[in-house]
Amino acid sequence: MSRQRILRVLGGTFIALLSTIVMGLVMLKLFYGRGTPYPDVSGVPLVAEPEVVAAATLEFPPGNVAVSRTGRVFFNLHPIAHLYRFTDVFMFELVDGKPKPYPDAASQADLGFVFGMTVDGQNRLWLTAPAVLDRERTRLIAYDLTSNTKLFDHELDPGVARFGQDLRVTPDGKTVLIANAGAFRFTDASLVIVDIATWKARSVLSGDPATQAHDWLMTVGNAPYRVAYGLLNFQGGLDGISISPDGHWVFLAPMSNDLLYRVPLADVLDASISAANLSARVERVGKKPLSDGIEAAPDGSVLVTDVEHGGIARVDAHGGLQTLVKLGGVSWADGVAVGPDGMAYFTDSAIPVYIDPFVRPPALDRLAAGRPYHLYRFRLPQ
Repeated sequence: MSRQRILRVLGGTFIALLSTIVMGLVMLKLFYGRGTPYPDVSGVPLVAEPEVVAAATLEFPPGNVAVSRTGRVFFNLHPIAHLYRFTDVFMFELVDGKPKPYPDAASQADLGFVFGMTVDGQNRLWLTAPAVLDRERTRLIAYDLTSNTKLFDHELDPGVARFGQDLRVTPDGKTVLIANAGAFRFTDASLVIVDIATWKARSVLSGDPATQAHDWLMTVGNAPYRVAYGLLNFQGGLDGISISPDGHWVFLAPMSNDLLYRVPLADVLDASISAANLSARVERVGKKPLSDGIEAAPDGSVLVTDVEHGGIARVDAHGGLQTLVKLGGVSWADGVAVGPDGMAYFTDSAIPVYIDPFVRPPALDRLAAGRPYHLYRFRLPQ
């Protein structure tokens, strides 16, 4: 074969390959980069800005927060920032207004990727460490808050709840529910049910509208929030979950979804109910903002973080929506929890401040530019 012919063949191959890549990027943009800007559903906040105070001021961004029935406050640093590169402490208890390593400094090396957290009715602090961040299997960790000793540290089977973020425990303490958010819209989100006695897990409501991202475009800082320079819309599935104080309902709040849903806890736990019948028992509660964490409050309402407007909303039992908090300085209202004294806590994980377009771990100078980071608190209005 002549040199000229070889060059023509190679040139044709290159052009074909380049065309395939370009077409693939165009299709990616069309299917996963689209989205309709979400309408502003926030209103005038019921809690004045001076009444929202910093419960903790931090060098690194917090992730989630949980409060025990005795009023102990716990929070972690956000694992998406891979902060093990810059600090040795990832999990805290707020003691006399100051963050202290929990359960102690010596245990921190094993807690660098903890994500969701909750305190159950048996006075145990539960944590998730999703597989997608640093390992093959998602971990469930639990501490006894009476003795501050570790009770469980279990890895689920490979592939189970890989994107497991938030979690809740049933009132009897026998079952863990995990919000498996999925990878943008590439994989279906689901609710994962884990039996603590056997560690057997099953996934429910996979692909159901109550767990999936809808075609909304999130706006953060007056601009659409996308990754890969606009190729991907930042859309998340089931992220926030909570159980009503009476143990009757499981509340479901996908991030990129305009509705808060609920389903009877007894039905979720009944493995004999078919997927279609369980989906039929899901109810719409009401409109919500694009959200991250949620928390069922003692009065039957549900607190919902408002990612786009820097605060907290409340959906009442009849589906009514109120804005409780709206702070201009909050970049990403993330986790929320309610204490027994009527104080609500929420974190600003400030994700858009330091995560680059390819969701790579940020450099220290990028994190430093976003300081200070905060855990906030305010008293719930009646």
